[in-house]
Amino acid sequence: MLRNFKFGKLFFMMSTVLACMIVSLPSAAQFTGPCADTVSKYCKDVTPGGGRIIQCLNDHRDDQSLKCRDWIEAQTKSMNELNTVCAKEIVTSCNFDSPDNIRIYRCLVNNYAGLSFDCKDKVREIKERLQ
Repeated sequence: MLRNFKFGKLFFMMSTVLACMIVSLPSAAQFTGPCADTVSKYCKDVTPGGGRIIQCLNDHRDDQSLKCRDWIEAQTKSMNELNTVCAKEIVTSCNFDSPDNIRIYRCLVNNYAGLSFDCKDKVREIKERLQ
């Protein structure tokens, strides 16, 4: 039971992180970074949007390179840190009924000027990693 819970939590976090990475991509062919080979090999015919590329990557988790898995883990860690470091800003600037990391990240980017130094630093770190 605990293992299933951990897997479900990991799946959710990976999905959220990957959604942040993929959200602005017009096609799977333009995906860059450590997971580009997996996307181009297994997800090339997937139409972006609606979480389809994320689902494809999750379906092919066993086919991902170690670099891809490590990168996803690092992104997940960064997003968790963002939620911790920017907790005050998230409450005051990003008041959503059903928040998710994508919406929170976008909100923080849109409200960048009013963020604390530490929160700006974390947002900048994630933004650089996603480029």
